[in-house]
Amino acid sequence: MVAAGLVVGLATGGFPADVSRLVQQVSLILAMTFSLTEISFRDISLRRESRAIALGFLMTYGALGGLILAFAAVTREADLRSGWVLMAAVPPAVAVVPVTSFLRGSVRSALIADAVLYLLGLVMVPALGLAFLGQSVPLDQLVLQTLLLIGLPVLLSRPLLRWTPVHEARPTAVSVSFFFLVLAIAGSARDVLLGRPDVVAGLSAFALLRTFGLGLLVFVAARALGLPRGTRIAATTFAGFKNLGLTVVLASTVFGTVASLPAVVCLILETAWMGTLPFLFRTPAKGVSEIPE
Repeated sequence: MVAAGLVVGLATGGFPADVSRLVQQVSLILAMTFSLTEISFRDISLRRESRAIALGFLMTYGALGGLILAFAAVTREADLRSGWVLMAAVPPAVAVVPVTSFLRGSVRSALIADAVLYLLGLVMVPALGLAFLGQSVPLDQLVLQTLLLIGLPVLLSRPLLRWTPVHEARPTAVSVSFFFLVLAIAGSARDVLLGRPDVVAGLSAFALLRTFGLGLLVFVAARALGLPRGTRIAATTFAGFKNLGLTVVLASTVFGTVASLPAVVCLILETAWMGTLPFLFRTPAKGVSEIPE
C-alpha cells in the first residue's frame, strides 16, 4: 500500500493543496489509532521489562536517533535539517510489533517497549526539537501536533482495543489509511522531488546508510556479541524503524513540504529493509544449526 500510494501520488499530484494536509493528518490519526490497538498499556512492569525498554530506547534514540542527528548536523538547508531532527525525535514505528511477531521474536517485550516509547514520545518530540533546533522551532505548534498525532490516537485506541471486531478490521484499516497518507504525502512533495534531483540523491544516500547500513551493522554486532536471537531481533528492529508517517505530517505541518523530504525518501528504503529482515532472521529447521542466520 505504501508503494501504491507513492506511485499514484507521484503520477497524479495527489490531492489539492488546500485539502492535502487535512488528508495527511486524518489518515495518520486513523492509521495510528488502529495500529495502537495492537498495543496494551495494561500490566506493564517496568522492572520486569526494564531490559527490553532500555534496549528499545538505546536503539531508537541512541543508535538510530544519534545517526539521524549526525545527518542533521551536516545538512546546510534549514528545512531539511528540521526534517532530520524531527525524525530523530519521533518514537519507533508501530510496525516493530508485527515485524517482531513475524520474525518469531519476543512480541510481549516489543509491545511493552513500543508502548513506553510512545508515551515518552509526547515529551521527546518537543524536547529534542527545541534542543537541536533552538528558537527556530515553533514550540507551541510542535506540542499541539504531538498531542494531536500521538496523544489522540493513544486515547482513541483504548476503547477500540476492547472491541473484538477491530482486531479483524485492523490490517485493512491501517493499509487503506497508509495508502491515502502516502498518496497525499507523495502528491504534495512531487514538485520538489522531481525538481531537485540533487537533493533527492543526497537524501537517498543518507537513507540507505540509515536503514541498510545501520541495520546490518547492528545485526552483525549483535551476532558477534553472541546475544540471544530474541535480543538480536529487538535490537535490529528498533534500530531500523521510525514512525515516518508521523515525521512527514509533523514536518510538513510545522516547517513546510521541504522538511518532509527526508522522511519521504527514508520511507521507501525502510519498506525495502522490512522486506530484507526475513532473509536475515530465517528460522532454522529442527536439528539444523543457525546458518546463515
